[in-house]
Amino acid sequence: MKTGLKTVVDMANANERYYQPIPVVGAPTLSKETAKSENVNKILRLDKEFMESIGNDNFPGFLENDFKLFGKPALLYRGLTQRLVSQLYKGGRRASSKAIVLDGKAGIGKSAELLMLASIAASSGHIVIYAPKTTSWVNSTRPYAPDANNSGMFIQQDVTVELLRRIYSMSKGALEKVPLGKRVTVGRTTLADDQTLADLVVYGYETPGLAHTALDQLLEIASTQTVVPVLIAVDDINTFWTDTLYRSQDDEVLPAHRLRLVDSLGGFFDRKKKLAKGLVIGATSHVDYRFMPKSVKDKLDPPLMVPLTNRELAKDQNLVRPSTKKPYGIVKLKHMDSGEAWGLLCFYRATNLIATKVTREFVAKKWMMASGNPREIFSNITSFA
Repeated sequence: MKTGLKTVVDMANANERYYQPIPVVGAPTLSKETAKSENVNKILRLDKEFMESIGNDNFPGFLENDFKLFGKPALLYRGLTQRLVSQLYKGGRRASSKAIVLDGKAGIGKSAELLMLASIAASSGHIVIYAPKTTSWVNSTRPYAPDANNSGMFIQQDVTVELLRRIYSMSKGALEKVPLGKRVTVGRTTLADDQTLADLVVYGYETPGLAHTALDQLLEIASTQTVVPVLIAVDDINTFWTDTLYRSQDDEVLPAHRLRLVDSLGGFFDRKKKLAKGLVIGATSHVDYRFMPKSVKDKLDPPLMVPLTNRELAKDQNLVRPSTKKPYGIVKLKHMDSGEAWGLLCFYRATNLIATKVTREFVAKKWMMASGNPREIFSNITSFA
């Protein structure tokens, strides 16, 4: 039957040949205890409270539809995941001088890696600043307004409030451990030095007009303290260096850095800001070409350039060569190996997504047809063609 725009199956009267309830798969929950090398190539379930802190409509990439299909959100713990977890804990002792940017083809698993890392950091007691869908920050789908206190900048109150609520939900315990250490004035309110970052975040999302100010104060204090580690994880990070679909009062296109929210977090990727303790990581998106500028492409995949051995030619001011210097480190996500594909397809079999018995021949066929891309594997097994 149909309800509005959705089709709902009446399972009580459904044909059992075609409709079966989603089976409950007994997978361990992803946490600091299970984020171990022995679980590589295994499916781990995402913590329920962590997922609720993100919100049903805020899962990145294709994951929202996948999670609805599987019933309980779960992801494959890959070898790369384990290496990123090692980086997370290393940053918990001393922050790296550079941010990390995950890059790779669409559907290769960048958003999944970022989501798992945020979940592990939250269970490990980090302050987690996780932004899963930053394309919505620049594609003109969210309200914006000129910043009355900062000429030339623009604010997005509702997006900032959402981010502060998410930070609090994921990191309440960690935030309560960090005292402000000084009197912090937000608008007409002054928080005492013995109050905590938790008090600051709550004040920020309960006072939308001052949400940006509260976020900036949070980032300033959190980035310099060494009581607890901080994870800054931003999906669709390429949107931070693009032109937006917003326009100024003079009908000029706004570059992303003129959005105060982008400017607040972007400095951690441009090395203008740094963490004393923690990790800064982002993931690119190649889905919407409008928000993947050539300047970013040249950094992610530097074009082949012949050395200019002619000194006169090298001095030519009209000769433009792309800048490939980058302030962040790049981790390229490659295709799944056969072991990872095996773990993924076994999970699909356990959830009744496929009826075929998982054999080495079956895995090899699907893996080769999809060139090891997990999104292509999923599309291949769910296609009726």
